[in-house]
Amino acid sequence: MRLTYLTTVGAVAVATATGASAATGFAIPDLLGFEQMEYDAPAPGDNAPAIGAATPLLAASIGQQRQSASFVPTAKVKMSFEGISQYDVASYGRNFIPPDTMGAVGATQFTEFANGGFAVFGKDGTVQKATSDLAFWAAAGQTGANGDSRVLFDKAAQRWVALSFGASVSDIQIAVSNTADATGGWKSTKFTGYSGPNGPSGSVADYPTLAIGNGAVYIGTNNFGSDPTNAGERFRGTTLNVIPLSSLVNATAPTTTGLKQFVYGYDPDHGGQVTPYAGYAIQGVNNNATGGNGKVVAESLFYNDLVSYNVNSAGSGNPTVSQGHYLGVSSYAFQGPARQPNAVPDANPNATYANNNRVIDALDPRVSSNVYEQNGLIYSVFTAAPPHDDHSVVRWQVTDAATGKLLTQGEIGDGIHDYFQGSLSVNADGKVVIGYNRSGSGADGKVSFFARTYTTSASGRLIQRGGEELLKVSLVDDYHNGSVDGQVAVGRQRWGDYSQVTVDPTDPTKFWVIGEFAREYNDGPDHPLGTGGSRWSTWISEIDTTNVGNVPEPASWALFIAGFGLVGAMQRRRRFGTLAA
Repeated sequence: MRLTYLTTVGAVAVATATGASAATGFAIPDLLGFEQMEYDAPAPGDNAPAIGAATPLLAASIGQQRQSASFVPTAKVKMSFEGISQYDVASYGRNFIPPDTMGAVGATQFTEFANGGFAVFGKDGTVQKATSDLAFWAAAGQTGANGDSRVLFDKAAQRWVALSFGASVSDIQIAVSNTADATGGWKSTKFTGYSGPNGPSGSVADYPTLAIGNGAVYIGTNNFGSDPTNAGERFRGTTLNVIPLSSLVNATAPTTTGLKQFVYGYDPDHGGQVTPYAGYAIQGVNNNATGGNGKVVAESLFYNDLVSYNVNSAGSGNPTVSQGHYLGVSSYAFQGPARQPNAVPDANPNATYANNNRVIDALDPRVSSNVYEQNGLIYSVFTAAPPHDDHSVVRWQVTDAATGKLLTQGEIGDGIHDYFQGSLSVNADGKVVIGYNRSGSGADGKVSFFARTYTTSASGRLIQRGGEELLKVSLVDDYHNGSVDGQVAVGRQRWGDYSQVTVDPTDPTKFWVIGEFAREYNDGPDHPLGTGGSRWSTWISEIDTTNVGNVPEPASWALFIAGFGLVGAMQRRRRFGTLAA
């Protein structure tokens, strides 16, 4: 991401980019540009809890329960509560869009990072700690932060590992907790994620990913560098950073000793990359192995497909990468913006605006969330559109870890709603939870957060167990940022850029999911001094799979048939021109 500051023209906030993508010769699609993070100077109405609101600001609610008063536990959903909201980060003077929704469960806590904020919750939903992201990184030993955070809990080491941009967006900083208690001390280190043609200045190590497996930490970046002949940045390729886990998680302090950077350059004028299988938004594969060869899954830069390859001797400090291969997933297309109903009036009579019914940015088909290996199988998800339908779907796939062969695939979608921002995790029993957002143009189309549960068959098939679990419905039908309530949406209406699912390290039948929903507008009687803009928030839920059965349900078999029906259609369209020799 890169900061974009919002200035106000009349009643409409207009984004003014500090560095916009530009290219000559070979154009880079906007969908694959760097992910701009926007900043809006907080208004007075942002800095105080909503008048009469049931849920106070996170920053003002230490030790208080933030669980929704209307939440009632079910057989699967044992806990649900609100996480960090845009009102919270605005109270820190860190009013960013989108949240980059990110969190993970640990031994006794759920830890969340969002653009502008850091929070630690007990598993009962109580707030144990809440600060700005700047305060968190300063306490960990760094100066400055620019979002794009990721976090995981290392069960074996009983430590938290987190990353974000540094004060410079060419840098990646990594923090490791001193103990399993995320409210305690953290130590940190950093490294240059990407240095472009003109050095770190004007370079962006964008969209950093995070994975732990085979004794190593994997961080992928999409690289953008300044263009000497044009304003702004141009896509320059990708990097896979591999660091021995022992360098980061040890008895003293994290270091980047043994860091190996695999830089896959891209020529924006002629098209082509030296290593065609490098992938975009590179995701290392998470597992519990302490040594051996790591693995990578990513979306291809050149075709509508996924790629995979091995990282040999991943934790040795001197790894190598193998020749990659395409997985051969079913044909898909880039998804368009997600729909909203925009026809159900909200509390504010100006909420409905006909031109805002399809503006939610559902990103692109990159693998945006964690990839996991369990019992010799690799599980991943991404968002795309079917070849002949522009409603987005969440695609899942299972591959053989030893051979890299695609075993099964399927999708979550119905041709009526848009499904996007999917994430998953899997436990040792092969039980899987997928979290995602869903929206649509009908009365039930407010952007909502859902989850589904699955089991894995002996052949690697995912079998859905029960229906989808509705976790949280947005409070408005017309979410848009960069412009105010009741007006036409301006620019990209950012959402995500990801969600996350993690398995409870103390009880692997429990999965914790975090996703985004839309809060009330920053206006009206609750925010009399507010600007009128849309505001995001995050939602955290605990999913219990203890009683998930082993008998296939008819609906799940229909899903498989629909998924496999696409396998033969292997139409691929080139994305970035010719491959370099």
